[in-house]
Amino acid sequence: MEFSIATCAKIDQVGMVKQAEGLGVTHFGVGEGPLLFSDPYAFLALAAKDTSTINIGTMVTNPLTRIAPVTANSIATINSLAPGRTFMGIGTANNALRSMGSRTATIGELMHTIEVTDALLKEERVVHRWMGDEKEVQFLDTESGWYNTKNPVPIWVACGGPKGLKAAAAVADAIVYCLGPNADMIKLIRSELDKAVAEAGRPAGSVKLVGLSWFYELRDGETWEDGVTQGFGSGPISSCLTNVGLMNEHRDALGGRLVDASTQAAMAYLGDPNDPNPPHYLDVWAKYLRGLDPVHLPLITKELVDYWCLYGHPGELREKVALMKESGVDIPMVFLSNPFTAERDINDIGNSILAHA
Repeated sequence: MEFSIATCAKIDQVGMVKQAEGLGVTHFGVGEGPLLFSDPYAFLALAAKDTSTINIGTMVTNPLTRIAPVTANSIATINSLAPGRTFMGIGTANNALRSMGSRTATIGELMHTIEVTDALLKEERVVHRWMGDEKEVQFLDTESGWYNTKNPVPIWVACGGPKGLKAAAAVADAIVYCLGPNADMIKLIRSELDKAVAEAGRPAGSVKLVGLSWFYELRDGETWEDGVTQGFGSGPISSCLTNVGLMNEHRDALGGRLVDASTQAAMAYLGDPNDPNPPHYLDVWAKYLRGLDPVHLPLITKELVDYWCLYGHPGELREKVALMKESGVDIPMVFLSNPFTAERDINDIGNSILAHA
């Protein structure tokens, strides 16, 4: 079974990629946050040399912190170290830009970066828009071993809204979407994706759906609250942040109560836009993906945890993964939102889920 793990790049924990590979994980991605995490490409370079079969890549990079030729070079360099098992995850950004007080990328900026990066990786000459100008760019020496443009690099696009999903369906090899073990939400996204793929004139089933969830395996006597405090912490709020736009367009199908709860959690996390004294953006993001920020505990209800998180005892975990796949997810993905418990969680995923696949 294809199964992916993603987490923030923490350079002293590169060994967890080899750990995941040994347990049967097929893909491992690391996030990019210049003020938050270690550099993802340094992490991936070390992981590439330490592994032999697992697919590795960014989860995710974005169009603004690195321009397209730089991203193409970076991912092609990793492709030299892990030929044929490198992928590029990219999106408009959430933490990477907001934690710097900057806006996220537009859909147009994302699509242009994907177009240019993909063309460069295919050894093509392409027009790159940058600093108000348009210039042709091309890798200038693809034969001397500087980077690998011979092995294809699949493009995974992280989406969180209807416009992004439609645009990405025309170019991506896989769509990454925050999805818990909820059949209604998965079927909705699967339907929207399949429709967008057809409208783009691409073959049915040509774009995989990667369902990103937050993970915790319950021990005897533990409840969902322990999943929050001991496991995924503030992670579920990220699903709310990236999903509220599409969810509000489908209130009738998903239920107003859940849509409102997700919207309220997202807005409470970012701060009230009408607040005359909003919190500083550096303070807002200071504890992002470091487990539980106690300030967020009142926002994380059982309803949100059930909707966005892959948690439970081993048998329940396997049932939930099976439900996700039956409902339309091609590759289940767990994002480990607490790097300090990553080794434990990876072992739990391998022993409780993948060992029985």
